[in-house]
Amino acid sequence: MDIRKNSLALLITYLVVMLFPNIFFTVIKSNPLLFIATSIMGTVGIFFMFYLNRKFPFKNNIESKQISLTSVLLLGFLGTILAFVIQKVTMLVEIYLLHQSVVSENTSQIMTIIAHYPYYLIYVIAAAPVMEEFIFRKVFFGNLSTFINPMGAALFSSVLFSIAHADGHYLTYACLGLVLSFIYYKAHDIKAPIIAHILMNLLVIVLQLK
Repeated sequence: MDIRKNSLALLITYLVVMLFPNIFFTVIKSNPLLFIATSIMGTVGIFFMFYLNRKFPFKNNIESKQISLTSVLLLGFLGTILAFVIQKVTMLVEIYLLHQSVVSENTSQIMTIIAHYPYYLIYVIAAAPVMEEFIFRKVFFGNLSTFINPMGAALFSSVLFSIAHADGHYLTYACLGLVLSFIYYKAHDIKAPIIAHILMNLLVIVLQLK
């Protein structure tokens, strides 16, 4: 089945990219080489995922319609604003109602790595967003919605997206996942949430640098 080939190809690529640097680090215990390997593997992962998505094409229910590239770009930019607002609102809920830490461990760790190894920006701004959108939106939302209700698939993919970040701010990441799923649903094109995710990561890093 095309859906099986598409999903497996993307998932296997993602797992290889995620696991290789950790395996590499157990053999060669060097932080600089670890982050170089992560950045290189992430960059390769970007091109490989786009290639595999074309080699094993599958248009799920979300992608059944087609809109103009201009509309895709517009939804990507508007989605960035929506995602940023949702992040701020859910963070306030977590801080003041759930009494969670103001600090995002995930963001703090990333900023520390970037301060020592600036080339890691390639992974954070480009590689991670592209691969995560292919996995959590294309596979776990779009492709899965072929078999179950789209809302159920969106919730499932968003919960996985939140767990994968292992940050403690599960509500924030889950809501971000839902926003990105909504962008994908409206755009019918995976490029829209990819754009929103890239710009969102870039915006967070720029604000952290101030």
